[in-house]
Amino acid sequence: MELKINRLSKRYGNKQVLDDFSLSFKSGRTYLILGKNGAGKSTFVNILSGNLKSDGGEIRLEEGGEECDLESNCVFQYQSFNSFRFLKVKEVIRFFSTITADAKEDSKLYELLSLDRIQNQLVENLSGGERKAVSLYLTFLLNKRVVVLDEPFSELDIEKKFLLGQHLKEKLAVQNVMAIIISHEISGYQELFSDVVIMDNGKVLEAGKTQDLLDKYKNSPFQGLEGVFHSLTGKYIEVS
Repeated sequence: MELKINRLSKRYGNKQVLDDFSLSFKSGRTYLILGKNGAGKSTFVNILSGNLKSDGGEIRLEEGGEECDLESNCVFQYQSFNSFRFLKVKEVIRFFSTITADAKEDSKLYELLSLDRIQNQLVENLSGGERKAVSLYLTFLLNKRVVVLDEPFSELDIEKKFLLGQHLKEKLAVQNVMAIIISHEISGYQELFSDVVIMDNGKVLEAGKTQDLLDKYKNSPFQGLEGVFHSLTGKYIEVS
């Protein structure tokens, strides 16, 4: 399966948020989209999800040369989760399990996100990190072939961040999904990403396999992907 983005554009007033944005994503790969705030990452995701209309360009999901329906094959995990406020966590999970034909439980993910500790709490009473944990679990419960994660590590405690990174690496390697991850938090997760897309000012500056980019920009004064990003943009990415 391949997701083709061809010359996507979006403007807000005089500001060009996406400018001739073209990319290709393939199943079995985990992509990091890296850019500062305002680079166009969220606009891209909102267009991809159908929440925002582009000014031009094309998005196609294909398999074997045939076009596939993006909506039925893709799931989006957003930064915040504010739905189902007056349901308990276990009730929300049960609801999604019931309405999803191919729902896929993941006991290990459930455990490492500590959902057993909050299963009887109402969603409205959860902390930001707890809501993020519920959102992440539901994302993978839906069992889609294209997974888009928006800042999946933010708001989680240090232990959960580490465990989630390790679990995602194993999980995505086994399942033939296409994973697109937007994250400022990259220190310690570098091995999770098979490919990296560097964005700045609405443009794709560079896209390629992680190791290829690390080799290409190995003379940067900074290590790892932070060095790749600085070499291309002259800017510093937030790390934690």
